[in-house]
Amino acid sequence: MKKKILKSIGLFFSLIILVIVAYVIFVFSSYYRIEDKQILEIENNQSYAVIDINEEYTISTYNIGFGAHSQDYTFFMDSGETKEGKETKGKWSKARSKEVVQFNTSNAIQTIVDLDPDFCLFQEVDTYSTRSYFVDQYQMIKNSFNTYTSTFGVNFHSVYLPYPLHDMHGRVNAGIATLSRYKIESSTRYSLTVAEDFSKLFDLDRCFVANEFQLSNNNKLIIVNIHMSAYDEGGVIREKQLNELNSYLDEVKQKGYYVIVGGDFNHDLLINNPLHNYSETTNPFIDYISHKKPVWLQMFFNEDNTCAITEGYQVICSSNAPTSRDISVEWEIGEGYVTSIDGFIISNNIEVVSCDTIVTKSGNKDLEHFAFSDHDPVLLKFKFK
Repeated sequence: MKKKILKSIGLFFSLIILVIVAYVIFVFSSYYRIEDKQILEIENNQSYAVIDINEEYTISTYNIGFGAHSQDYTFFMDSGETKEGKETKGKWSKARSKEVVQFNTSNAIQTIVDLDPDFCLFQEVDTYSTRSYFVDQYQMIKNSFNTYTSTFGVNFHSVYLPYPLHDMHGRVNAGIATLSRYKIESSTRYSLTVAEDFSKLFDLDRCFVANEFQLSNNNKLIIVNIHMSAYDEGGVIREKQLNELNSYLDEVKQKGYYVIVGGDFNHDLLINNPLHNYSETTNPFIDYISHKKPVWLQMFFNEDNTCAITEGYQVICSSNAPTSRDISVEWEIGEGYVTSIDGFIISNNIEVVSCDTIVTKSGNKDLEHFAFSDHDPVLLKFKFK
C-alpha cells in the first residue's frame, strides 16, 4: 500500500513537471519579434495636409502605465533601497481592478485633452491584455481624439504568462500610440534590440515609430514615438537601442528634415543636461527622494555634460517637476525616488518655446503628482527655425 501511494505521488509530481516543461517550451516557441520597418496603418487621416512652419505647435508625451499605476500601486519587477539601506520591493503585476483601469485611463486621456496639443504621444497603451482586464485603451484614446489622425505600433505581445504566481501577468497586447491634428504621410515601425535571455518574455518588443508630415516649405517633419528598455542592468541593451536610434537620426538629418523624438527614454534626461546644468547633488527634486538611485536607471548625460546623441540634435526635458516615480513603494512626496525620463530629442532646426511636466492630481486622494500613472505627461511648445 505504501509503495502504491509513493508511486502515485511520484506520478503526480512527474505530471506537474511535464506540464511545466511543456508550457515553457510553448511560451518560448510562441515568442516572436515583429518585423523591422513595418508599415503601420494610418487611421482617421485628416485633411489638413500641410503644417505651416510660421506657426507655433505643441506636442505631449505620456506613459499611461496600462491604466494600473495609481498612487498606491507598486509593480513586482521594481525594487529599491532607501538611503539607510532598507530594501523595498513592488508587489503587483496586474491592475487592482477593471474599474481602476477605466478610471486611470480616462483621466489620463482627459489630462491630454485639456492640454489640446497638436500632436500626442502615448506609451504603455493596452488593447487586449489580462493585466488591464482587456480594456481597449487605444480605442478609448481614439474616441477622445476623434478628429485626430492616429497610428499604433505594437511593442508588447505575449501568450499567457503565469508569473508572478500571486498575481499572474497573463497575456498582453500593447503598444505606443501617436495622434495628430494633421495628415500623416507615412508611419513606420522600427525594431530596437532587446534582451535574448528569459527576461525578454517580460520586456517589450521594443521599437520606435516614425511618422512623417508635410510642411509648408516643402520640407518634412518627422515625429518619432519611442519607449526604451527599463530592466536592463548596466544599460547594455539601451546603449544598443540608442545607437540604432542615432543611425535613424543621422539618416533623416542628411535629408534636412525637422525631427522630434518623444517618449519614455528610461534614462534621466535632466541631470548634467547642459541646458539645465543640474548635477546629482543639485538635483531640483532632492526633497522628493528618500531612496538611492534605482539600479535600472541610466543617466543620459555624462558628468562633463556630453551625451551619446548624434550631432545636430539636443535633448529637451522639463525641470519644474519629475516625470516618473519609483514603483517599488507607494507614492508619497518624499518617499521613494523620482526622475525625469520622459522628454524629447529635437533637431537643431527646431526652436523650443517651453517644456513642462504637467503635474496631475487625483480627485480620490489629495496628493499631487502621478495621479493616474507612475508617469506625468510632458508638454513641449516649439517653432520651426
